[in-house]
Amino acid sequence: MQSTETWYEATAARGPARRALTGGAEAEVCVIGGGLAGLTAALELARRGVSAILLEAKRLAWGASGRNGGFVSNGFAWGMDGIAARLGLEAARDLYRLSCFGTEYVRREIVEGDPSIKMGDGWLGCIRYDNAAERMAEVAAQLRDYGQEKHYLDVAATRALVNTTRYFQSALDPTAFHMHPLRYALMIAAKAEGAGARLFEMSLALEVRKSDAGYRVRTGQGEVSCRDVVYCVSSLDRAIHPPTGRAVVPVATYIAVTEPLTQDAIRTRYALSDSRRAGNYFRLIDEGRLLWGGAITTRVWEPRRLAERMKRDMLSVFPQLGNPRIDYAWAGLMGYARHFMPLIGTDGKGQWWATAFGGHGMNTTAMGGILMARAIAAGDDEYRRFAPFTPQWVGGPFGRAGVQAGYWYLQLKDRLDERRSRRAA
Repeated sequence: MQSTETWYEATAARGPARRALTGGAEAEVCVIGGGLAGLTAALELARRGVSAILLEAKRLAWGASGRNGGFVSNGFAWGMDGIAARLGLEAARDLYRLSCFGTEYVRREIVEGDPSIKMGDGWLGCIRYDNAAERMAEVAAQLRDYGQEKHYLDVAATRALVNTTRYFQSALDPTAFHMHPLRYALMIAAKAEGAGARLFEMSLALEVRKSDAGYRVRTGQGEVSCRDVVYCVSSLDRAIHPPTGRAVVPVATYIAVTEPLTQDAIRTRYALSDSRRAGNYFRLIDEGRLLWGGAITTRVWEPRRLAERMKRDMLSVFPQLGNPRIDYAWAGLMGYARHFMPLIGTDGKGQWWATAFGGHGMNTTAMGGILMARAIAAGDDEYRRFAPFTPQWVGGPFGRAGVQAGYWYLQLKDRLDERRSRRAA
């Protein structure tokens, strides 16, 4: 019978719930949001001797931070070509280095905390149309412009790893890895508490108001007095900080996990994805199960018969899997800004934000949390590299409709590219 929880929740030991905030509390910094950006900010503030309280509306990492595909790699949701076209190559390189720092931070925290959280090395990106020149050029450009090592694989080498006629050439990123994101988040939470941060669950922030000493953050049962506030709420609370809330579009993606399989379709433990704009991403996990994700939409509710839909996508690429049972299927809600870059900044008056990490958050949430902590604790201004990507109103429900129409257009282009490739074969 299909579970109503995620595979991550079924295989992570949360332990007893942390208590809700009651009464008054004081800290130098109040972090709102218990996803990976907020948890990392709280940890790094505490490591730097800054007292921090974190407020989470439900359970830690219950949103996208604990429900995603678990891929960790360099870069951002917006491609580096677009960033370089807007800012210039040198500025793009500086941002890319920050993204790499986020990746390596996650890797190091896992090694030092619990190596079993990492589930494999490498990410193989496959294209669904035949274009060797394009893939080789991308690999060469990444090395030339950003020092990013990738390896080109031709059709035969690609299909030796993923046994499907849907995929042609591919590029392997050996610096990427994949992991159990919920167990990672819970590890970061434990480290934050060990360093002195105070984390409260079931403590929805209802209001932030100015006070003589800084700010007061009110919850249903308590209040935090603090000097600085850090907003790390993504698309899950777009009311507590209107400047960023109105600049975030909620975008859903979906994941299914099969029963344990004996199969010869996927012959690697790499993380895998394809070139569709709303692409499929997948990997083998424990017990030989296949985790399969994709189907991006702007709907904020979970579709009916989600497991069947995800199975159809899976079997369209790997029909030889037959009719595997889907044991888990769930939705995850991401937050995107209009420019597809993270919103990282401050109003200069003690309010900070690190949000809208899109579908590329495992490295960038770490990066954003660290940038916030360094800025608050030591006056570091590295976060200003994101100043060109200011919060911009996304148009409310009309903006969501526009984003959905854009996805449909990109999906149509995918189908046309693939059809042309099949005709040329």
